[in-house]
Amino acid sequence: MSMNPAAASAIENHAHAIATQACEELLTRHADIDSRFGSDAQEMWTDHLQQRLMELSVALAAGNNGLFAARLAWSRSAMQARGLTSEDLDTSLIALRAALAKQLDNEFGAVALEYIDQAMQMLVKESGGKLDSQLDAGIPLDRLALQYVQAVVAGNVLPGMQLVIDAVKHGISVADAYLRVLLPAQQEVGRLWHLNALSVSEEHLVSYTTQRVMALLAGQAKRKPDNGYTAVAGAVAGNVHDIGIRAIAYLLEIEGWRTIYLGSDIPQVELPNTLETYGADVLLLSVALTSQLPATARTIEAIRANSEHPVKILVGGNGLSEDTRMWREIGADGYAADAETALKTALQFASQD
Repeated sequence: MSMNPAAASAIENHAHAIATQACEELLTRHADIDSRFGSDAQEMWTDHLQQRLMELSVALAAGNNGLFAARLAWSRSAMQARGLTSEDLDTSLIALRAALAKQLDNEFGAVALEYIDQAMQMLVKESGGKLDSQLDAGIPLDRLALQYVQAVVAGNVLPGMQLVIDAVKHGISVADAYLRVLLPAQQEVGRLWHLNALSVSEEHLVSYTTQRVMALLAGQAKRKPDNGYTAVAGAVAGNVHDIGIRAIAYLLEIEGWRTIYLGSDIPQVELPNTLETYGADVLLLSVALTSQLPATARTIEAIRANSEHPVKILVGGNGLSEDTRMWREIGADGYAADAETALKTALQFASQD
């Protein structure tokens, strides 16, 4: 399908109004949904519908309806794991379709409705199968990752941290502790949360514990000599999931970079001046969701327009994993599918100057 940035922009600009109308339609026509969610129904379903609209906008901009269908499939399996039915998602999409038809009564609305219809047809009509763990207990570092998650979820935070610290004391590198233990452990936590096998509180507990362990290990690591390169790193506006990019920042520092780590949810207006202030050679941006791609594109555009100092921009994260060509569309210089690739690509970018 061809790219349709105008339709994408129209949906993004009216997302809240469309989602609000769709929610009213949903709760009015389906009293069972309203009663099941009680006082939370309006807020929850408006947020859900607005998120789907942002994903639809990205798919329209890219001309790739597979992006939207993939996010619907992800949403369906997460909802089913929490006791909702596949019909709940279908019903919400029908309400969203009706609101779009009313709010965008033009060619933009027509193409958006076509995308919704095709995505619903692409969506497999079956219960979302279990996501298999990527960790193998027969592999030592995978087993350590599993033991770490189990300990922390059980509330044994310090013993869980000590498992990883002791492994480093006994010979594994800090890089391997990050790349082969802690980041895979976080992927396992995300999988378990998606399946509703972990609560939000348990997910937060492991995530914040991982941040503590990474900081401790970074402080103990032997740093290579300064290589003269500066990297600025962080998560784009709207992205509060920063463990992956935080790990990359620590590892760059260990490799001899001067690293300016900005954390999560970075406002786009901050970055051009920050890059100038620190003379960055490379900017690394983490994108967690496809719905964050429009903001990422605007951020990159602002950097190109307002930065006198040339900087290479490297993007990564789950928001780009479903269509790895998207990094070109949003104006980046490169894409890294994982932390190791990010480290190698950042060095290649910096050494080109």
